[in-house]
Amino acid sequence: MRGPFWTAVFPIVFAELARKTGLDEKEIRRQVVRENLDRQENPNISPIAAMDWDDIFDVVAGRLGVRLEARAVEIVKAHAGPPDTAVLDDADVVLKQLASPQRALVVATKGLRKYQLPVLDALGLTPLFTDILTPDAHNAFKKDLAFFGEWPQAAPLRISVGDHYEDDVVAPKQFGCKSIWKVKTLAPELQRLDPFARPAAWKYSAEQMVQPDAILFSMRELPKVVERLERW
Repeated sequence: MRGPFWTAVFPIVFAELARKTGLDEKEIRRQVVRENLDRQENPNISPIAAMDWDDIFDVVAGRLGVRLEARAVEIVKAHAGPPDTAVLDDADVVLKQLASPQRALVVATKGLRKYQLPVLDALGLTPLFTDILTPDAHNAFKKDLAFFGEWPQAAPLRISVGDHYEDDVVAPKQFGCKSIWKVKTLAPELQRLDPFARPAAWKYSAEQMVQPDAILFSMRELPKVVERLERW
């Protein structure tokens, strides 16, 4: 799904901080992004604090000598539905196709529950999932096994689906999961290949040492890929 941060939260917060400080909104954005990345890279800061945008905004505002009135969690609630949010790539249709008594469909997201759940609710996606995992569920990031709680023991076959290479390919493979990588763009010659043949043909960067089990260019391909993995 597409959330409301880029269309509502960031514009509202950055505009207020720019107005109160006289700084350009691009500079405000740079400082906010840097604070978020620094927190994620600091092992002494919890994943919950690292992804708490209201706290990040407040810290940046305090550093700039002002007090921020806008609250991200309230902006998210006010803009949780369209046009500020959207279901992407027919994900709702695909999830309904995947629904089955023998499967658990679990959200695994880097965003905190208070920012993600209102959007899932507004888009009608929440009932399609068995569980929702966020950093505040077990105080861990997706790259850590603790993030998944009891699911690694509960599910004999675990399939990770996502578009982030480190979180959705590298980490899942380390944890014994099958990995399905949804890439943003795929050359026509790769589109014509079987999803399980695409990983061998994909041009990885020098740092990308782990191959997914399959590569998707459309979520519509996912049900058949999952069915094949279940038969193996």
